[in-house]
Amino acid sequence: MIQPRLHGLTADDRDATAADGDGPVAVFVHGMEDDCRGWTALARSLGPQWRTLAMCVPWHAGNDYSWRYAGRPGEWVAAGLSKLPAPPTVLVGHSFGANAILELLATSPQPPARSAVLTTPFYRPHDAPVTWRAFDRSRRIFQRQISDGLRSRLTARKTSLEPDILESMLERAWERTGPSAFLAVFEQYLASGHLPVQTVEIPVLVVGGERDPGLNRDHLRALTDRLPLGLLACEPDYDHFCHRRHAHRLGRSIDRFARYGTDAERPAR
Repeated sequence: MIQPRLHGLTADDRDATAADGDGPVAVFVHGMEDDCRGWTALARSLGPQWRTLAMCVPWHAGNDYSWRYAGRPGEWVAAGLSKLPAPPTVLVGHSFGANAILELLATSPQPPARSAVLTTPFYRPHDAPVTWRAFDRSRRIFQRQISDGLRSRLTARKTSLEPDILESMLERAWERTGPSAFLAVFEQYLASGHLPVQTVEIPVLVVGGERDPGLNRDHLRALTDRLPLGLLACEPDYDHFCHRRHAHRLGRSIDRFARYGTDAERPAR
């Protein structure tokens, strides 16, 4: 079983578990079928005063999903953080990684970080109905997000492909991911409204985007309202992968939020 690993995202962060340095520390947790490289642009946007570390967790691209039977997502994140000498300044997650952080925040006896940023998480209030229609809609959204994730990675690497080749790659990615990935996500979605998030003691910024096909603003507002120190930022031009496509703006928001908490301004435009 793969154990979580921490990777420095700049040349100065090669030793991810070193205790030296007085600057703020950001730890990033990637989403389903992603990897640490997706955080590079956002890490750079924070500036040289930050120490930036990306956690490679078992739901990385190409995994077999056997990790589901060895520990909860929040437990995997806790295992990665245990390698650090002290809690980070901010813990940042994307999508499934954001929900893993939310689970950890709500269940950990001690705050695992001084603040947290949940980028495009998914949340279902405990009293929202669970129907076959909701299941089918979630599956369609998940398939689109897998495709959009591959497209965003290819764009970041400036790879130009013929349309038929790209379509073939998208089909293979979906088939390789398989139902286990979707079930892991849907399980987290169902469980999210039952987490005792009202006990979270640190500031939490919840980031959503109007261009995210999975956005439910009312549900994210419900989550933010339950968090004692929660702040919601829904941006009109953010999509599910805003941490890549709008890294500079999101980086400024994270820097401001980590310094000022719920007194921070909304993300800069």
